[in-house]
Amino acid sequence: MKKFVAVIAFALFLMILVDSCNTCNKPKEGVISTRDSLSMLYPGLDSVNQQIQKDSMNAFLYFKRAQIYEGNKDYKAAVNDMFHVLMLDSLRPEFFLYAAELSKKTSEPRRGIALMDKAIASDSGNVAFYVKAAELAFIDTSLHGNYLIALNYLDEAIGKDPQNADIYFYKGNVFKEIGDTTKALSAFQTATELNPKFYNAYVQLGLLLQKRKDKNAEKYLDNAIKVSDKPEDALYAKANMLKEEGVGLADANQEAKAKEKFIKAIECFKQVVELDHRNAEACMGIGFTYYQMDSLHEAFRYYEMATRIEPTYAGAYYSQGLVMEELGRTKEAIMYYQNCLNIDANFKKAETHLKKLQEQR
Repeated sequence: MKKFVAVIAFALFLMILVDSCNTCNKPKEGVISTRDSLSMLYPGLDSVNQQIQKDSMNAFLYFKRAQIYEGNKDYKAAVNDMFHVLMLDSLRPEFFLYAAELSKKTSEPRRGIALMDKAIASDSGNVAFYVKAAELAFIDTSLHGNYLIALNYLDEAIGKDPQNADIYFYKGNVFKEIGDTTKALSAFQTATELNPKFYNAYVQLGLLLQKRKDKNAEKYLDNAIKVSDKPEDALYAKANMLKEEGVGLADANQEAKAKEKFIKAIECFKQVVELDHRNAEACMGIGFTYYQMDSLHEAFRYYEMATRIEPTYAGAYYSQGLVMEELGRTKEAIMYYQNCLNIDANFKKAETHLKKLQEQR
């Protein structure tokens, strides 16, 4: 009985809200309505509008139209349609979850949290509602105690489904954000134990352990690489870790060990580029690593590749300038430093190098 009353009350709430929205959006006489004009612009909209005219009580048609609006980045129209959907059918979890997801795109996460609370009131056993509410609370930094609220939702979810790896992954992200690395590591570890193929959890473990200079960081990144067909993030993280280890060894005059790390780093960076040839950061990583090995021409090649991918990448022009300066090609070095400063006038290192070279001429 309580569930029935809650559903009726929520339906009345939606009816009032939708009626208010419709009154505000009602076109004046003699003016072509926004919806009619959009039918000409949004593919598929005209067809679904015609279906709604024939069957105006069909919630799935409004749901379909909301997705069309979302696909065309008309998020407010999508939200309005989802209120219609929930008024017509407030029992389907996918409708609630989609409406809550839209609240992120309209920068109204609290509205999404309210929807999840309503959904939980009618179906307290659906873990997805708690997880979505936690996600929305997590991103709403204007909400006082938002991280604690997110954790409370997730703890409730774990009580419903303690074997759900996703819940522990979300908890790990919250703990990571508040700076509790120990609890974050524990949550991510649990996620991988429950789901041995949890790519993102392995990546997070690798990144957190890398910050701690823990030897196990590489192991978790390798696990991530094994379980994914496109482990771009894991490869990039591993490459950066190897590169930094190489720099440390070089600074300690352990040249042979440093070179070994640098070669492995380049291999990983190149695998990233194979997965995404538009990854300018990976190209910069390769260039930097070759530069550390005194392979200046190879370094320049990859720095130049980064500028082709991102023509306004100031740091890439600066790096090209460093290579040219090291090769004794002062004219070209000056040109690259100037290119860098044309993009970022506050790039102090480029300014310093440029001034030094100009004074020497």
